Amino acid sequence: MKKFILLFMSITIGVSSYASTIDDDFAKMKTLVGKWTGTLEWSTGDQPETLNLEYSIRSNGSAILEESNQAGVEMLTIFNVQNDKLQSTHYCGLRNKPVSYLVSSSNGTMYFKTDIDGSGIDKSKESFVISWTIGLIEGEKNKFNYEYKVHNPDGSIVTRTAVMQRVI
Repeated sequence: MKKFILLFMSITIGVSSYASTIDDDFAKMKTLVGKWTGTLEWSTGDQPETLNLEYSIRSNGSAILEESNQAGVEMLTIFNVQNDKLQSTHYCGLRNKPVSYLVSSSNGTMYFKTDIDGSGIDKSKESFVISWTIGLIEGEKNKFNYEYKVHNPDGSIVTRTAVMQRVI
């Protein structure tokens, strides 16, 4: 019985610390509220593009809205905590809706990976964002690293990165 109680306590403490980590990550993302600009570089060597992001807190504090404008293409991403998971739903200019989940967080860098099946994406027929990385820089309130990867139907992956600077 003692072993069972210790095991139960260990699991409970583990779940509680995981939940607080998700809440901590969500709170860190809230520090992005405001307007940002950067230059989006492509792993393919294509011409860099201007990327503008605006973050706002919505829905009684339960959601963070990211409005992006990439060289004139407007997109939306909503971050929220659901079922003890930090998720993002991206309404993409590629005309699909990848749903991603935070799969790792370390030293301010949060990595989201798309749930392909849960997003209803056919990876053999469409391009889509397969992952996002938001890299907060310790001690830096006005700059962060932003990266996303696009999976193409031929299996190739294009990486796009920017260092974002706070405008407001």
